[in-house]
Amino acid sequence: MADSHDRGSKTESGIRMPAGPIPAELARFIQEHVHSLEQLEVICLLRDTAPREWRADEVSREIGSSLMSIGRRLEHLAEQRFIGVRHTERGPAYQHGPASEELAALIDATAKLYKERRLAVIDLVYGRPESDLRAFADAFMLKKK
Repeated sequence: MADSHDRGSKTESGIRMPAGPIPAELARFIQEHVHSLEQLEVICLLRDTAPREWRADEVSREIGSSLMSIGRRLEHLAEQRFIGVRHTERGPAYQHGPASEELAALIDATAKLYKERRLAVIDLVYGRPESDLRAFADAFMLKKK
């Protein structure tokens, strides 16, 4: 019988997290929607502390990033409906609240992957996966005569 680590494990969201390649749907989601580690840290913080509401200054202190940058990230995530926003007398209050079950499942799988395979997620956010880089480099290899 094969070890469960060989096949990966199923997340709470039902998306399989294999030990090998990252599922195409999840990789595509990260590449298309996660533009920085700061953004991912914000998403994970709100997800991990749900249903708590956060103001931008609180998120800024918790993550250790500038208030201006965090404010922009929160506004963008709310516009994209990755998180919920409630307007209060003290300013906007943000909390985990994806617009759909599918989006919630992808966020859950992304957060789990980030905890388990941080470098793989960083590669997806900031660059091409190594196999794509290798294929690109191989295209320029000179053949020996």
